[in-house]
Amino acid sequence: MRLTETPGAALYAGGQCVALAGTAPPVPTRAHPLQMMKDGRTTLVLGTPCVDTTDRQQLHRLTALGSALLACRAREEAARAEHKRLRLERLRLMEQLAHRERAWSRAAHDLRTPLLVMQGYIDMMTKGMAGVLTPAMQRYLERMGRAAGEMNVRLQQRPSGEDVPAEDLRAALSATFGPGRNGAARLELPPGPVLLRMPRTGSALLVRTLERLLSGAGASEVLLRMDSPDGVDAWRLLVQARAQLPVPEKALQSLERLARRWQVRVSVRETPELELTVLLPRLPG
Repeated sequence: MRLTETPGAALYAGGQCVALAGTAPPVPTRAHPLQMMKDGRTTLVLGTPCVDTTDRQQLHRLTALGSALLACRAREEAARAEHKRLRLERLRLMEQLAHRERAWSRAAHDLRTPLLVMQGYIDMMTKGMAGVLTPAMQRYLERMGRAAGEMNVRLQQRPSGEDVPAEDLRAALSATFGPGRNGAARLELPPGPVLLRMPRTGSALLVRTLERLLSGAGASEVLLRMDSPDGVDAWRLLVQARAQLPVPEKALQSLERLARRWQVRVSVRETPELELTVLLPRLPG
């Protein structure tokens, strides 16, 4: 009524007044024909007879407004029902994911024990504790070591439900050591993609650890070269720099922990210049 400036309004349903506000309109039997709608439909009756054109226009506007409000309410109810369905679906997926994680943890735990035994046996044979190895035995042990390392990497990972493409290590190296960075280095990278047999989080953590190691050693004139040596199924990252300080022990320990976890081989030489060699597991294909 504030919008239309009418003295009163009544809402009729099936010939019965169900709502009344302001000045009471005349009863339906005495109302103006333009005030009522037939066939028992819900009708909004203005307090004054709708004989004026302006009043009829306002009535039509109110009718359109009521239809819009009803449609809005229907959309809200549909959205509320959809939200409830999505919430139940989310709870179901969370329960399914938790069950899957528990099953994966149990399987990984059961497989890790024989894997450790196998790795211990390979180390014992490689160190010559069981006698001198022939070239054929050495090849068999290397093959077993690669298989055990690949299994260990798979046990460290979690199944994602879909095949996630591996990240090109060149992008992470360029973003960290490229031109304009604080630890800018001269990069010599291969033309093709550098794909690793390790998750994206592991490669990103490896690059950050290298950055902390070089920064802590006060490295300058840094050279990063990535290549693939012949006869080795791995990528070789060679880091050469002029260091002003000793290599930080904490950063070196972090790098060694990553090496043990993802089957990465690391060698460090600090004199006469800092030289770091990292052999990274290469993704086949």
